[in-house]
Amino acid sequence: MIRYGFIRTKEEIKFLILYALGFLTEPVNFDAVVDICTWCDDGFGYFELSEAFHELVDTGHLNERQTAGEAVYLITERGREAAAVFEKNLPFTVREAAQKSALRVVRKQRRDAAIYTAVKGFAENDLIVTLSMEEVFSLHMHVVSRAQAALLEKNFKKNAEKMYQTILNALIEDDPEIEGGNA
Repeated sequence: MIRYGFIRTKEEIKFLILYALGFLTEPVNFDAVVDICTWCDDGFGYFELSEAFHELVDTGHLNERQTAGEAVYLITERGREAAAVFEKNLPFTVREAAQKSALRVVRKQRRDAAIYTAVKGFAENDLIVTLSMEEVFSLHMHVVSRAQAALLEKNFKKNAEKMYQTILNALIEDDPEIEGGNA
């Protein structure tokens, strides 16, 4: 299969990984690394990326730790030094794409960290689901089953901003029955 892209060797893949992870402030799982790096260049595949990535862990350029039972990774000082030395080996367009891709993941991490859901049971068919967007809004809803609670949590995590806008629009909408309306 012909691959189109600038990054082809294992060393170039390693430089890309280190360069991209240098923009992250929080650890990420391997799936996020794949997302960041494969978005940047089409010259390599998953298996080449995986092999290069795990070699960087083995050599101490990336630090692995467990968070909530999941392996997450962060660049080490040694990795930052290597990225600084070799960043010019990456084409400008790849560096630019890596930065954009890493920042996209950072925004998603921040968004996901600001969204909170919880379910509290009072009786078999009486649950309260708490849906919250940090310092923006919080909503408590009664539901009648765990399945319904799980659905609310899933949809809220996926659409929190849209739900906020819908609630806000409903709350500030002019009501012709109220004297003077909103204005």
